[in-house]
Amino acid sequence: MSDEVVVNDPEFLRVQIGQLAAQCVGLENELVNRDIADFADVITDDSRVFWSEQLLANRTGAMTALNAVRGRVAVVEPVVSPGAPDVRHPLHNRATARPIPPAIVGGVVKPEVNAAKIRNRAHEIAKADRVPFSEAFRRAEREIVEK
Repeated sequence: MSDEVVVNDPEFLRVQIGQLAAQCVGLENELVNRDIADFADVITDDSRVFWSEQLLANRTGAMTALNAVRGRVAVVEPVVSPGAPDVRHPLHNRATARPIPPAIVGGVVKPEVNAAKIRNRAHEIAKADRVPFSEAFRRAEREIVEK
């Protein structure tokens, strides 16, 4: 009778449940480590903990996201033909941009005029007339410049 296991024994059941839980955790860790190794080209050392948690919480969603990231990473890599010159284009179109010329273009600047005077007058105009500072600055330039 001593070799028979009593299934109704609570201590025996706790031990068996603990062993099964340890096996499940071990298998989950193996699965997560295998998935992280499969996506080593996408997962960095900094994001390894995050992706481990995501794979444990929602493996299907995490695998979908990792596959999408892998697809973007593969497309982003530039294809450079050998011997092609490096052509760089500006981020804006300088050819069609119209710079606003300062009010000084048409007149002569007084020798004692400096930028601080124009700025101070622009602050006064902006406060008094309740206009944007850029407009007030243009007005102040026109006032201070001789025509």
